[in-house]
Amino acid sequence: MGIKGYEAMEGKGMSRVLRFPCTIINGQMTLTDRESFDANIKGLDGSYYLELKETTVRSPIQNNYYWTIVEIIRNDLGYTKQEMHEAIKEHFEIESTKYLTQSEFAILIDDIIIWAGSEMGITIPS
Repeated sequence: MGIKGYEAMEGKGMSRVLRFPCTIINGQMTLTDRESFDANIKGLDGSYYLELKETTVRSPIQNNYYWTIVEIIRNDLGYTKQEMHEAIKEHFEIESTKYLTQSEFAILIDDIIIWAGSEMGITIPS
């Protein structure tokens, strides 16, 4: 992640994507870091579209459980915590877990548990 919540993503065959957190209250949008937003669009020209995605991001309980799962698998396989996290993202073709909603994150956790059990013989406690 870049400056105060700003994230730029580029990849093979992917155009540049800028993400800026915001809140909407009573139909009024407020950018979390307007200064970064303005700085990043200053040199842009052309046609763009704005996409809003609800970020009912994973709960702290989900996050703690995810990292517990990562720790269990990495201990068994000999990876570092970050290497295991990257391996999970690569296996499930996820750019980042940061912006997954609670339901998307729950599905990912279930998929990891099934993957660990069926392909690696690792049992993840509930």
